[in-house]
Amino acid sequence: MRGTFGARRVVRGDVKTIALKYSARAVVASAAVLLVACGAPLRSVGERSSRWINEPQVATTAAPSATLPTSVGSDMLRWWNDGIVAENLADRDALIADVFARREGDRFIQASRAEIAAALPDVQFPAEVPYGAEWVSSQLVIENSGELSTDPSAAFGIWSAEPYTRSRSVAQIAVLLVSVDAGSGAETTESAEEATCAQFADAATETCDVTAIGGRRVWNLLSAGGTTLIWFEGGYRYQLRGRSFLSREEMEKMAAESVLLAEVSPVGD
Repeated sequence: MRGTFGARRVVRGDVKTIALKYSARAVVASAAVLLVACGAPLRSVGERSSRWINEPQVATTAAPSATLPTSVGSDMLRWWNDGIVAENLADRDALIADVFARREGDRFIQASRAEIAAALPDVQFPAEVPYGAEWVSSQLVIENSGELSTDPSAAFGIWSAEPYTRSRSVAQIAVLLVSVDAGSGAETTESAEEATCAQFADAATETCDVTAIGGRRVWNLLSAGGTTLIWFEGGYRYQLRGRSFLSREEMEKMAAESVLLAEVSPVGD
């Protein structure tokens, strides 16, 4: 069996054992003298080295996982055209004439939230929009005759960036078209539902089905370019077109609940 300094062998009185014992004592004593003599210099070496050796700090706590919301309230949006000054909100015809006067060659004319609410009484806007949406652009659609169009009458663009500062394919999340349509959607027969699908489907439409969302019937048209939801309420037809990256759940949240456009309180108001 191997021994260490200061250990005694099994045979008592052995000269080797006594020599080991005294040798061990001598080594221990010498070591003590060395430590006393060199303690200060050794300490200073440690102090000097600690000045330039920087140990990395390792974080021991894990960051909590976060679940991002899928939607935000429409009151968090900024309206790009709300800076337009409207002078004839109480006179619908004069209001439409004012909007038409600033036309720049397109039927879709920039108009404020207040102007659209005055031109289309009781028109509504989704209470929820997809997470990441920040801005809304808004237009009234006026024919060359100066009359407000019935199909569509207004258009809203929902954007992740300030409108027209980036391309639509990148920053425009969805478009909501509103048309004056008092009769459509009133019938609930299967043939009427199929007729509505046929009316709004185009060559790119892959499927069309009807489901109940928020207590109303909603037509869901799916294509490679995205999803279109159509519903009818209060004499208007709402046609919501979403980009292909929006899930059906995100689209249906927008159709599930609406608020009067006149009562929307945007961020900053």
